Amino acid sequence: MDSIYHTLRKSNPASARILVRKVLEKNNGNVSKTARILGISRATVRRARDGELNDLSRRPKNIRKKMDCFLEKLIAEEAKSTGYRYRLLSYYLKNKYSIECHPPC
Repeated sequence: MDSIYHTLRKSNPASARILVRKVLEKNNGNVSKTARILGISRATVRRARDGELNDLSRRPKNIRKKMDCFLEKLIAEEAKSTGYRYRLLSYYLKNKYSIECHPPC
């Protein structure tokens, strides 16, 4: 059974947070009472109270292990032409192009 907050959150997260803030204001900032009324956890009430109204992007800020497109093409071409797999290909690229690429674990 979904609470009022959860059904509203599915359609509009900002409205759900506004609802939590209004109920919290009517209860004079009592987090426990607000959570009980709305059927949510106290942590959810605190997040709605302290956080932004709109959801933040869940997209990663950076991708650490992403390789440059040029290097990916070079490695793919060398792998195709030599027939080498991970370990030999990494040694080959290090000797020929001075490229450090480690084979996957």
